[in-house]
Amino acid sequence: MYTFVAIMKRIVPFTIYWAVSLILLAVILCSTGYRMAEALLMSTSLMPIAILFRQMTAHISFAANRGQAVRSLICIMLFTLTIAILAVHLSHVTILYFYHQIPIRGLGVPPMLLNPVFLLAMFVLLTIGDYSLDRFLEKRMPESEETITFSSDCQSMPLEGQENPLSENHKPITFISNRQSVTLTKQEILYVESCDTEVWIHATGNRRFRNKTAISSWARLLGPEYLRIHRSYLVRLSACTGIDRDNVIIDNINLPISRKYKEVTLQLLKKDEQ
Repeated sequence: MYTFVAIMKRIVPFTIYWAVSLILLAVILCSTGYRMAEALLMSTSLMPIAILFRQMTAHISFAANRGQAVRSLICIMLFTLTIAILAVHLSHVTILYFYHQIPIRGLGVPPMLLNPVFLLAMFVLLTIGDYSLDRFLEKRMPESEETITFSSDCQSMPLEGQENPLSENHKPITFISNRQSVTLTKQEILYVESCDTEVWIHATGNRRFRNKTAISSWARLLGPEYLRIHRSYLVRLSACTGIDRDNVIIDNINLPISRKYKEVTLQLLKKDEQ
Protein backbone atom coordinates (compact mmCIF):
# COMPACT_ATOMS: atom_id res chain seq x y z
CA MET A 1 0.00 0.00 0.00
CA TYR A 2 1.35 3.39 -1.01
CA THR A 3 1.74 5.88 1.78
CA PHE A 4 1.73 9.63 1.31
CA VAL A 5 5.51 9.72 1.77
CA ALA A 6 6.05 7.02 -0.87
CA ILE A 7 3.87 8.86 -3.37
CA MET A 8 5.70 12.13 -2.74
CA LYS A 9 9.04 10.40 -3.28
CA ARG A 10 7.90 9.66 -6.83
CA ILE A 11 6.11 12.93 -7.55
CA VAL A 12 8.86 15.29 -6.37
CA PRO A 13 11.55 14.00 -8.82
CA PHE A 14 9.17 14.47 -11.78
CA THR A 15 8.27 17.96 -10.60
CA ILE A 16 11.96 18.86 -10.38
CA TYR A 17 12.64 17.30 -13.80
CA TRP A 18 9.98 19.34 -15.58
CA ALA A 19 10.91 22.52 -13.71
CA VAL A 20 14.57 22.14 -14.73
CA SER A 21 13.47 21.37 -18.31
CA LEU A 22 11.42 24.57 -18.36
CA ILE A 23 14.42 26.65 -17.27
CA LEU A 24 16.78 24.98 -19.76
CA LEU A 25 14.33 25.59 -22.60
CA ALA A 26 14.05 29.24 -21.53
CA VAL A 27 17.85 29.54 -21.68
CA ILE A 28 17.83 28.12 -25.22
CA LEU A 29 15.08 30.54 -26.27
CA CYS A 30 17.16 33.47 -25.03
CA SER A 31 19.43 32.82 -28.02
CA THR A 32 16.54 33.71 -30.36
CA GLY A 33 16.29 37.28 -29.02
CA TYR A 34 13.95 36.89 -26.07
CA ARG A 35 14.88 38.24 -22.68
CA MET A 36 14.83 35.76 -19.81
CA ALA A 37 11.37 36.75 -18.53
CA GLU A 38 9.96 36.49 -22.04
CA ALA A 39 11.71 33.18 -22.68
CA LEU A 40 10.26 31.78 -19.44
CA LEU A 41 6.78 32.80 -20.59
CA MET A 42 7.30 31.07 -23.93
CA SER A 43 8.72 27.88 -22.40
CA THR A 44 5.91 27.82 -19.83
CA SER A 45 3.40 27.74 -22.67
CA LEU A 46 5.20 24.76 -24.25
CA MET A 47 5.75 22.61 -21.14
CA PRO A 48 2.10 21.53 -20.73
CA ILE A 49 2.10 20.44 -24.38
CA ALA A 50 5.26 18.40 -23.80
CA ILE A 51 3.66 16.72 -20.79
CA LEU A 52 0.53 16.01 -22.83
CA PHE A 53 2.68 14.50 -25.59
CA ARG A 54 4.37 12.25 -23.02
CA GLN A 55 1.04 11.06 -21.62
CA MET A 56 -0.52 10.38 -25.01
CA THR A 57 2.46 8.47 -26.42
CA ALA A 58 2.64 6.36 -23.24
CA HIS A 59 -0.70 4.79 -24.21
CA ILE A 60 0.53 3.59 -27.62
CA SER A 61 1.31 -0.12 -27.91
CA PHE A 62 3.03 -1.59 -30.98
CA ALA A 63 2.57 -5.18 -29.83
CA ALA A 64 -1.02 -5.85 -30.88
CA ASN A 65 -1.51 -3.71 -34.00
CA ARG A 66 1.53 -1.89 -35.34
CA GLY A 67 -0.37 -0.20 -38.16
CA GLN A 68 -2.87 1.31 -35.77
CA ALA A 69 -0.07 2.29 -33.39
CA VAL A 70 1.79 4.11 -36.18
CA ARG A 71 -1.38 5.94 -37.21
CA SER A 72 -2.04 6.93 -33.61
CA LEU A 73 1.53 8.22 -33.24
CA ILE A 74 1.24 10.31 -36.42
CA CYS A 75 -2.07 11.79 -35.24
CA ILE A 76 -0.55 12.62 -31.84
CA MET A 77 2.44 14.30 -33.49
CA LEU A 78 0.24 16.40 -35.80
CA PHE A 79 -2.07 17.36 -32.94
CA THR A 80 0.86 18.29 -30.71
CA LEU A 81 2.54 20.37 -33.43
CA THR A 82 -0.70 22.25 -34.13
CA ILE A 83 -1.25 23.09 -30.46
CA ALA A 84 2.42 24.00 -29.99
CA ILE A 85 2.45 26.43 -32.93
CA LEU A 86 -0.75 28.05 -31.69
CA ALA A 87 0.78 28.36 -28.21
CA VAL A 88 3.94 29.91 -29.66
CA HIS A 89 1.96 32.54 -31.58
CA LEU A 90 -0.25 33.33 -28.59
CA SER A 91 2.73 33.68 -26.26
CA HIS A 92 4.57 35.86 -28.78
CA VAL A 93 1.58 38.17 -29.12
CA THR A 94 1.38 38.37 -25.31
CA ILE A 95 5.05 39.30 -25.16
CA LEU A 96 4.59 42.01 -27.80
CA TYR A 97 1.61 43.39 -25.90
CA PHE A 98 3.40 43.68 -22.57
CA TYR A 99 6.89 44.57 -23.88
CA HIS A 100 6.75 47.31 -26.51
CA GLN A 101 10.50 47.47 -27.10
CA ILE A 102 11.60 43.88 -27.14
CA PRO A 103 14.88 43.09 -28.92
CA ILE A 104 13.42 40.61 -31.41
CA ARG A 105 14.46 41.14 -35.01
CA GLY A 106 11.43 42.10 -37.07
CA LEU A 107 9.09 41.50 -34.14
CA GLY A 108 8.10 38.17 -35.70
CA VAL A 109 8.14 34.72 -34.16
CA PRO A 110 11.68 33.27 -34.27
CA PRO A 111 11.79 30.70 -37.13
CA MET A 112 13.20 28.05 -34.79
CA LEU A 113 9.96 28.03 -32.79
CA LEU A 114 7.94 27.37 -35.95
CA ASN A 115 10.22 24.57 -37.11
CA PRO A 116 8.33 21.26 -36.68
CA VAL A 117 11.61 19.33 -36.50
CA PHE A 118 12.80 21.43 -33.55
CA LEU A 119 9.45 21.18 -31.76
CA LEU A 120 9.15 17.41 -32.23
CA ALA A 121 12.78 16.86 -31.23
CA MET A 122 12.18 18.87 -28.06
CA PHE A 123 9.03 16.90 -27.17
CA VAL A 124 10.71 13.56 -27.90
CA LEU A 125 13.78 14.41 -25.79
CA LEU A 126 11.62 15.53 -22.87
CA THR A 127 9.55 12.33 -23.18
CA ILE A 128 12.68 10.17 -23.20
CA GLY A 129 13.95 11.97 -20.11
CA ASP A 130 10.66 11.48 -18.29
CA TYR A 131 10.55 7.80 -19.28
CA SER A 132 14.16 7.27 -18.15
CA LEU A 133 13.41 8.90 -14.81
CA ASP A 134 10.35 6.66 -14.42
CA ARG A 135 12.49 3.56 -15.11
CA PHE A 136 15.12 4.73 -12.61
CA LEU A 137 12.55 5.33 -9.88
CA GLU A 138 10.96 1.96 -10.60
CA LYS A 139 14.29 0.24 -9.90
CA ARG A 140 14.74 2.23 -6.69
CA MET A 141 11.10 2.05 -5.54
CA PRO A 142 9.41 -0.79 -7.45
CA GLU A 143 5.69 -1.41 -7.35
CA SER A 144 5.85 -4.99 -6.12
CA GLU A 145 3.34 -7.81 -6.30
CA GLU A 146 1.86 -6.59 -3.05
CA THR A 147 0.37 -3.64 -4.92
CA ILE A 148 -2.31 -6.08 -6.13
CA THR A 149 -4.75 -7.06 -3.43
CA PHE A 150 -7.98 -9.05 -3.49
CA SER A 151 -10.85 -8.73 -1.07
CA SER A 152 -10.19 -10.79 2.01
CA ASP A 153 -12.04 -14.02 2.69
CA CYS A 154 -13.98 -12.37 5.46
CA GLN A 155 -15.17 -9.67 3.06
CA SER A 156 -16.56 -12.29 0.69
CA MET A 157 -18.40 -14.23 3.41
CA PRO A 158 -22.17 -13.74 3.42
CA LEU A 159 -23.68 -11.71 6.18
CA GLU A 160 -26.18 -13.30 8.51
CA GLY A 161 -29.35 -13.98 6.57
CA GLN A 162 -27.63 -13.26 3.24
CA GLU A 163 -27.89 -16.10 0.72
CA ASN A 164 -25.94 -14.78 -2.27
CA PRO A 165 -22.39 -13.65 -1.46
CA LEU A 166 -20.19 -11.99 -4.06
CA SER A 167 -19.12 -14.39 -6.80
CA GLU A 168 -15.42 -14.87 -7.53
CA ASN A 169 -15.66 -12.71 -10.66
CA HIS A 170 -17.11 -9.80 -8.71
CA LYS A 171 -14.58 -9.65 -5.90
CA PRO A 172 -12.75 -6.32 -6.03
CA ILE A 173 -9.11 -6.22 -7.15
CA THR A 174 -7.05 -3.21 -6.07
CA PHE A 175 -3.76 -2.20 -7.67
CA ILE A 176 -1.60 0.86 -8.27
CA SER A 177 -1.73 2.64 -11.65
CA ASN A 178 0.17 5.87 -12.28
CA ARG A 179 0.66 6.23 -8.51
CA GLN A 180 -3.10 6.04 -7.89
CA SER A 181 -5.19 3.23 -6.39
CA VAL A 182 -7.56 1.51 -8.86
CA THR A 183 -10.22 -1.06 -7.97
CA LEU A 184 -11.78 -3.39 -10.56
CA THR A 185 -13.58 -6.72 -10.55
CA LYS A 186 -12.35 -9.70 -12.56
CA GLN A 187 -15.40 -9.33 -14.78
CA GLU A 188 -14.18 -5.88 -15.79
CA ILE A 189 -10.67 -7.02 -16.82
CA LEU A 190 -10.63 -8.14 -20.48
CA TYR A 191 -6.93 -8.83 -20.90
CA VAL A 192 -3.50 -7.95 -19.55
CA GLU A 193 -0.76 -6.77 -21.90
CA SER A 194 2.93 -6.85 -21.03
CA CYS A 195 5.05 -4.00 -22.42
CA ASP A 196 8.70 -4.18 -21.48
CA THR A 197 8.92 -3.44 -17.73
CA GLU A 198 5.24 -2.65 -17.23
CA VAL A 199 1.82 -4.08 -18.00
CA TRP A 200 -1.42 -2.54 -19.22
CA ILE A 201 -4.70 -3.70 -17.74
CA HIS A 202 -7.39 -3.46 -20.45
CA ALA A 203 -10.85 -3.18 -18.90
CA THR A 204 -14.41 -2.79 -20.08
CA GLY A 205 -15.51 0.63 -21.25
CA ASN A 206 -12.30 1.08 -23.28
CA ARG A 207 -10.32 1.74 -20.08
CA ARG A 208 -6.59 1.04 -19.66
CA PHE A 209 -4.45 1.10 -16.53
CA ARG A 210 -0.67 0.86 -16.23
CA ASN A 211 0.91 -1.30 -13.54
CA LYS A 212 4.42 -2.54 -12.72
CA THR A 213 3.57 -6.07 -11.58
CA ALA A 214 4.78 -8.81 -13.96
CA ILE A 215 2.23 -10.50 -16.21
CA SER A 216 3.17 -13.89 -14.69
CA SER A 217 2.06 -12.58 -11.29
CA TRP A 218 -1.20 -11.34 -12.79
CA ALA A 219 -1.76 -14.80 -14.30
CA ARG A 220 -1.29 -16.43 -10.90
CA LEU A 221 -3.49 -13.94 -9.08
CA LEU A 222 -6.35 -13.82 -11.59
CA GLY A 223 -6.70 -17.60 -11.73
CA PRO A 224 -7.73 -20.25 -14.27
CA GLU A 225 -10.43 -18.18 -15.98
CA TYR A 226 -7.58 -16.21 -17.57
CA LEU A 227 -5.44 -17.83 -20.29
CA ARG A 228 -1.89 -16.98 -21.35
CA ILE A 229 -1.86 -16.87 -25.17
CA HIS A 230 1.46 -15.07 -25.65
CA ARG A 231 4.38 -13.92 -23.56
CA SER A 232 2.76 -10.48 -23.76
CA TYR A 233 -0.94 -11.34 -23.38
CA LEU A 234 -3.19 -12.82 -20.72
CA VAL A 235 -6.88 -12.95 -21.72
CA ARG A 236 -10.15 -13.66 -19.95
CA LEU A 237 -11.68 -16.71 -21.60
CA SER A 238 -15.26 -15.47 -21.32
CA ALA A 239 -14.29 -12.15 -22.98
CA CYS A 240 -13.01 -13.80 -26.18
CA THR A 241 -15.42 -13.18 -29.07
CA GLY A 242 -13.55 -15.09 -31.78
CA ILE A 243 -10.43 -17.05 -32.67
CA ASP A 244 -8.42 -18.15 -35.69
CA ARG A 245 -5.10 -19.98 -35.97
CA ASP A 246 -3.07 -16.87 -35.22
CA ASN A 247 -5.24 -14.51 -33.18
CA VAL A 248 -7.69 -14.28 -30.33
CA ILE A 249 -10.35 -11.60 -30.82
CA ILE A 250 -11.61 -9.43 -27.96
CA ASP A 251 -13.84 -6.44 -28.73
CA ASN A 252 -12.66 -6.43 -32.39
CA ILE A 253 -9.02 -6.36 -31.25
CA ASN A 254 -6.74 -9.10 -32.61
CA LEU A 255 -4.29 -10.43 -30.03
CA PRO A 256 -1.56 -12.72 -31.41
CA ILE A 257 -1.18 -16.32 -30.25
CA SER A 258 2.43 -17.44 -29.90
CA ARG A 259 3.61 -20.90 -30.96
CA LYS A 260 4.27 -21.87 -27.35
CA TYR A 261 0.64 -21.35 -26.27
CA LYS A 262 -1.14 -22.11 -29.57
CA GLU A 263 -2.14 -25.73 -28.93
CA VAL A 264 -3.67 -25.09 -25.52
CA THR A 265 -5.32 -21.85 -26.66
CA LEU A 266 -6.97 -23.40 -29.71
CA GLN A 267 -8.07 -26.40 -27.72
CA LEU A 268 -9.71 -24.41 -24.92
CA LEU A 269 -11.31 -21.66 -26.97
CA LYS A 270 -12.62 -23.89 -29.76
CA LYS A 271 -14.04 -26.17 -27.09
CA ASP A 272 -15.88 -23.18 -25.63
CA GLU A 273 -17.30 -22.32 -29.08
CA GLN A 274 -18.82 -25.78 -29.52
